[in-house]
Amino acid sequence: MGQVAEVIKLGRFPFLGAGLILYAAGGLLAGVQTGQFSIERFIMGYAIVMPAHLSVSYSNDYYDFENDNPDAVTSYTGGSGVLQRHPELRGFARNFAVTLIMLSVSISVLYASVYGNAIVVLLAVLGNLLGWFYSAPPIKLSYRGLGEIATSLTGFIFPGMGYAVISGGLDASLLLFSIPLMLLQMVFIVNVEIPDLREDLEGGKKTLPVRIGVDGSRRIMVLSASAATLLFGLLEFSPRFAESINFLIMALLSLMVTVPCLHAFLSGSNTRDDIVRKSEIVMNSLVAFGILNTLYIISIMAGVIR
Repeated sequence: MGQVAEVIKLGRFPFLGAGLILYAAGGLLAGVQTGQFSIERFIMGYAIVMPAHLSVSYSNDYYDFENDNPDAVTSYTGGSGVLQRHPELRGFARNFAVTLIMLSVSISVLYASVYGNAIVVLLAVLGNLLGWFYSAPPIKLSYRGLGEIATSLTGFIFPGMGYAVISGGLDASLLLFSIPLMLLQMVFIVNVEIPDLREDLEGGKKTLPVRIGVDGSRRIMVLSASAATLLFGLLEFSPRFAESINFLIMALLSLMVTVPCLHAFLSGSNTRDDIVRKSEIVMNSLVAFGILNTLYIISIMAGVIR
């Protein structure tokens, strides 16, 4: 039972909540835009997303085994630390990640055959490839300075999958909506990279904090969060969205992320404890925004779909 608990911890299941929020945002937006919502399609779509997202925790810990420091693990950063305590689980981690990827793609093929929607297969394959090669050779995106781009793309892939399973495809509305979400995903990945700067530097990862330092990275976070807030506001003037959506409310909600990013950039020292504390504040603000934004879209959809 102890090993089972460690395997579960290795999966870092709380991170699945972030993926569900992004996926739900796209699905709920499609419900508002089309006036239709299918619980069955929504659940089956998430059955594609969830194993793909979960596989990343297992594969990353496997390929980052030599670099992760279990003494530097925080609530959100540094890997799980499980494989350093139980190196005998390394083979399981890799094999389980592969199994989850195969499950995700298989369900996407099944979905496409049942509902005639091939775009979900393309999104599933793209998402799984990005997750696997984030740390896996030969591409090793996070070691080549491309990890932030890969993570930012999940701000399109996750809501794109939700949108596609409900609406039947992708369109310009989803693309416009995903741009501020991708910027917030940039905030997310840079924020979790900052506490890992020393370990990433020693391990040869070319993350943004390794390349430009803590202050430079926080500046990127402020710019990304501010741009997301601005773009949410500008979407209010786009004719592509249902009139029932008030993007100014989303812009105001996104200030929950922008303000902590600005505070982290302007105040305090760069001691280890201060860095971790600020990282956790920004992470909590991202979670709060995601939950409140989802609830807001649900409230709109409840009035559209009777």
